[in-house]
Amino acid sequence: MLSRRNLLVTAATALALCAGMSNLALAQDDYPTRPIKIVIANPPGGDDDTLTRFIAPTLSAELGQPVVVENRGGGASTLGAMAASQANPDGYTLLCLHTAGLVQTQLRSNLSYSLDSFEPIALIGGYPMALVVSAASNIDSVPNLKKVANTADGVTFASAGAGTLGHLTAVRFLKAIEGNGVHVAYKNNPDGLQALSGGFTQMMFPSAREGANLQKDGLLRVLAVTSPQRTVNLPDVPTMTELGYPSIDSQLWYSYAAPAGTPPEILEKLTSAITKAVETKEFKERFGPMAYQSDVRTGAELKKFWKSEADRWRQVIVENNVRFTD
Repeated sequence: MLSRRNLLVTAATALALCAGMSNLALAQDDYPTRPIKIVIANPPGGDDDTLTRFIAPTLSAELGQPVVVENRGGGASTLGAMAASQANPDGYTLLCLHTAGLVQTQLRSNLSYSLDSFEPIALIGGYPMALVVSAASNIDSVPNLKKVANTADGVTFASAGAGTLGHLTAVRFLKAIEGNGVHVAYKNNPDGLQALSGGFTQMMFPSAREGANLQKDGLLRVLAVTSPQRTVNLPDVPTMTELGYPSIDSQLWYSYAAPAGTPPEILEKLTSAITKAVETKEFKERFGPMAYQSDVRTGAELKKFWKSEADRWRQVIVENNVRFTD
């Protein structure tokens, strides 16, 4: 039989639990009550940064609180992802999880987080990639590049780090053309593109947006794109499929995620706000001409997509013996 003291303690504990649950439910109902932070695991100026900063004001208006963007680059996107995975699962810290970030979870065995560390919110779409060379280079076509890659010295190619999509796509491309290549890893995409334009490397795979902009500026030459059809911003540039390499179909996609354990009610509010933001006329008019391809997926469908992408790129890593030290 319980003593009077034990009964009082039990009752007090039950009341505390009920109060806690009530406060949690109230917090979810009132969410958000303070600014929301979206972590970009790259330096400013990249596609993830550009897309997120554009939709942030729309998200702020929809949610009724400021939405701030925090750039935490480094480690081929792993530093920012790690920080976001360790945040409180309360909906106030989100992560822009993209292809390269997902690939790192398959490449590195020493990460303190995994895909299971995140709840899916929304995939919004992304860009095909572009094969680029320096505008000052004598390489003016994929067949011409193949000839250079088939020499003993091969070609040097830049990327934003081992296991990034630019790295893996270049590896797959060189295998498809039976060419030789030496990988030169940079801290980020801008550094790699700057080195390429300066003639320090010979080829790279940035997004079609970046490739088109730098070609317009006279710094790079775009030889091919990885989309199924030619892109609106590079109508004269052939696709890899047209050139006979349909397996080179890399797409840079961008999604938003929250730390595991974030309440479903909060995820639902965030999903609604983000999907509305990317369906606005302003968003489509801004990014459509840049070869942006919309692909909205949420919840369980997005989680299934993450898994299929993880399986796909893990196979590429294994087949090509790609290691973190490459």
